[in-house]
Amino acid sequence: MRSKPVADDSRSDPGHGLLLVRRSPAAVARWLRRGLVSATVAPLGEWTGVTVAEDSARTSAPFDTALEVLAARPVPRRGRPALGFFHMHGRAAVTLHAGGLSRTQRWLVWQPKVGVVETPSLPRLGLPALVAAAGSPSGVQPRDLATVLRSGEGDPLDVLVTVLRLLHLPGRELLLRRDATGASDVEPSGRGVAAFDRLVAEEAQQRAEWEAAWGGRPPGAGSAREAR
Repeated sequence: MRSKPVADDSRSDPGHGLLLVRRSPAAVARWLRRGLVSATVAPLGEWTGVTVAEDSARTSAPFDTALEVLAARPVPRRGRPALGFFHMHGRAAVTLHAGGLSRTQRWLVWQPKVGVVETPSLPRLGLPALVAAAGSPSGVQPRDLATVLRSGEGDPLDVLVTVLRLLHLPGRELLLRRDATGASDVEPSGRGVAAFDRLVAEEAQQRAEWEAAWGGRPPGAGSAREAR
């Protein structure tokens, strides 16, 4: 493993994340260089694991939280299905970038003392789809996950580690400590980050000018986040 400073108690960190992609580390590294965050990449058998190397993205606010940027970034078709496991804002989130033509990302969000919570603005991830994306490991049934996720007991990081274990998926060390055997760091292209910041600034200026003139959001306006 690399020598990287980590907190004695990883749970005191601002958050934790793991993205499992079905591509080689070299291919995943090329994709990450076109992104906005400094990332750590590790070979994990049939998967390549990705986590953030820094808490902040290289971009300006409001798109400057590395975990949020990594969690929301679309995964290329050749890298799907891809699974994400994130501990952010006191909650656990499991995401699926499914294979096929659809680019829809699905989410399952868990909250302490509550269990799975409704997310009306995010497409819901069903447990059968989650098990299938993990490769349908022998003996694993959706009801095994449901037993864990229905309960509000434990903390978000414990729940994510348990789901990884139940699905026979790798990446526990990356999730907990941002490190693993064979891990290396990948830096985003400075030119790409600068281009994204310019796009955000131009979009904000156009929106402000339209709202000042017409009192509403420009028709068809999208988020700069969608461009990444």
